Amino acid sequence: MTAEEICPLCERPNIYPTDHHLVPKSRGGKETKCLCRDCHSAIHAHFTNKELEKTYFTVEALLNDERFKKTVAFISKQDPYRRMKTKRVKDKRCRGQAG
Repeated sequence: MTAEEICPLCERPNIYPTDHHLVPKSRGGKETKCLCRDCHSAIHAHFTNKELEKTYFTVEALLNDERFKKTVAFISKQDPYRRMKTKRVKDKRCRGQAG
């Protein structure tokens, strides 16, 4: 398998690939990383756009967050052919003015 075929976060086969803007597009980001859909959904459930822009703009930074690391560990054990639903983290601020 090539690097594009493996999700860099959960290290599962990238069956449903999506491009994630490391810095959100709404905040001027251009660079993307090819992730599986489950990890991409989990990123946006855990972090606001402001947090992604200022702190979590690399794969390494994302994996250094303890809560997110636990989510990725769970995702890595799931069947890559089945889609997961990711609930928004409870203490995450609402999108819009804060995000």
